[in-house]
Amino acid sequence: MARPFNRRRYGNIAALILICAVGIIVYSNTLQSGFHLDDNYSITNNISIIRLDRLKTIWNFWPTRFLTYLSVALNYHFGKLDVAGYHIFNIAIHLIASVLAWRLTLLTLSTPRMKDEAISRHADIIALFVGLIFVSHPVQTQAVTYIIQRATSMSSLFYLASLCLYARSRLSQSPAASVLCYAGSLTAAVLAMFTKEMALTLPFAILLYESFFIRNGKKTDWKRVVPLLATFFIIPLTMLATKTVDFVHLRRIPETFPNISPGHYLLTQFRVLVTYLRLIILPFNQNIDYDYPAGRSLLEPSTLASLVLLAAIIIAAVRMRKKYRLASFSVLWSFLALLPESSVIPIRDLIFEHRLYLPMFGFALFTVSAVYYLLGRKNIRLMVGVLIPITIFYGVLAYNRNFVWKDELSLWTDAVKKSPHKSRPYMQLATFYQDNGDLDKALAYCDQAIEYSPNDERGYNNRGNVFARKDGHEKAIADFNRVLELNPSYIFGYTNRGLSYQALGDIDRAIADFTISVKLYPPYAEGYFNRGTAYAFKGDVDSAIADFNKAIELNPNHAMAYHNRAVVHYMKEEYGKAWDDVYKGRALGLDINPPFLEDLKNASGRDR
Repeated sequence: MARPFNRRRYGNIAALILICAVGIIVYSNTLQSGFHLDDNYSITNNISIIRLDRLKTIWNFWPTRFLTYLSVALNYHFGKLDVAGYHIFNIAIHLIASVLAWRLTLLTLSTPRMKDEAISRHADIIALFVGLIFVSHPVQTQAVTYIIQRATSMSSLFYLASLCLYARSRLSQSPAASVLCYAGSLTAAVLAMFTKEMALTLPFAILLYESFFIRNGKKTDWKRVVPLLATFFIIPLTMLATKTVDFVHLRRIPETFPNISPGHYLLTQFRVLVTYLRLIILPFNQNIDYDYPAGRSLLEPSTLASLVLLAAIIIAAVRMRKKYRLASFSVLWSFLALLPESSVIPIRDLIFEHRLYLPMFGFALFTVSAVYYLLGRKNIRLMVGVLIPITIFYGVLAYNRNFVWKDELSLWTDAVKKSPHKSRPYMQLATFYQDNGDLDKALAYCDQAIEYSPNDERGYNNRGNVFARKDGHEKAIADFNRVLELNPSYIFGYTNRGLSYQALGDIDRAIADFTISVKLYPPYAEGYFNRGTAYAFKGDVDSAIADFNKAIELNPNHAMAYHNRAVVHYMKEEYGKAWDDVYKGRALGLDINPPFLEDLKNASGRDR
């Protein structure tokens, strides 16, 4: 006998297919988009991810983002630096997070506080459009197409999963299922805490959700809530135990943060939050690198006006809680989700679009519920007729925005147009042209970067590198000297000046600079490699071998360290060791053919 048609089941399957299909279409043009900005630090130049079996190394790189970098290590293990694999992973994370946004909406509309509301009769339609807006909104592109920002989307995935499972555990009629879902919620919360620090607000989101939708004239069930609240302490305790954060200055170690106080950062965030509000409603003129001046006083007109507007929105959200519970929750959710990165903790970049990824659930829920309250209560078809073009509009903008992420040239040319007085876009274009051999254009962009930020050491460092290739090392050293005047702890200033000294034959000064670089940052494999090479030029073969050993210990895939150590072993007539290093370097993909290769074969009696 045929099974009866289950309309809800097949409707859910159709919703899942539609949400995923829209997401795949929107991001179908990103699979060959290149690495950008922090991708270089986190992926292409990150020796911590090159060995999947060295979990401790991955952990030490960034403990509170261990799962993020473990995922990067998995990508590297299977595809090295082929960007397609990284993008497929990011898109998959985004699709799952979008499905969870859909699922959380369905669960919310079946809670004790919502199930008898008129809007819950159209839960399938409401949830579908929440998922569609979440998956298609153009602001999401930075968290999806910018590869290392998977930290944001992954953390959001676990965040939403934890809340979904918590809601399911509270709604389940089966004790066994309730316990299982609760355990899943707690597990997802822990995973979120080791993906990105923004998950810090999850316990408070649970409380907010409990207050708005679960608790119905009863006291909070603290036995369920307290274990989840305890996950709040995972991130600060991890930071404290691993000594990765300077809690006095609220700065991550060893990163350098801007010279901005927590108070001034907070003042700036009032204006930033208003910009975020504009971006999620009208996502035009998106930018990878906003030129955003820091706030200095609450009495600045733009700062004061922003604070008044934000306060008015929050007060309105609180006051409409009883009548428009879903909309009220949506607003408070978005502000809560933004709190870790838009409060008093100074972050290097004052504004970044990927920080809106998780708050987007609140905006999607608010938008759909608002359209329902305005139109859907009288005419549900009219509501659908309005939401469909909104979704299409966002999807088209997102698809077009993804073209900007194609490569460094397209991305930073766009940023220069939108932030013409900010130095970093010019520096990034300088690096692009330098990498592609157009040194004249690279130099011109370096000059512009320095013009707009004359006290930023990175501009002089970039120009010094161009001079080193174009006009000789004397001009380069002058720029590197300026770098170290501005920032005596800038490792790359010592590294690059040392390389220029070495090129000019001043080996002792080169060794001195390389020594400072490894003292400033002991895990710096390239510093030991550079110093080992300088010792080899000087004829100090024992010191050279010691440094090459250290470089290889820190980075077992450093093929050139094997190459140079082979040369030094040959100088010491240690032919067997020299040949072993040639072989190891070749195994890493380096075509090692030193001029002494034939002699080495004869002396060692080997021919691999």
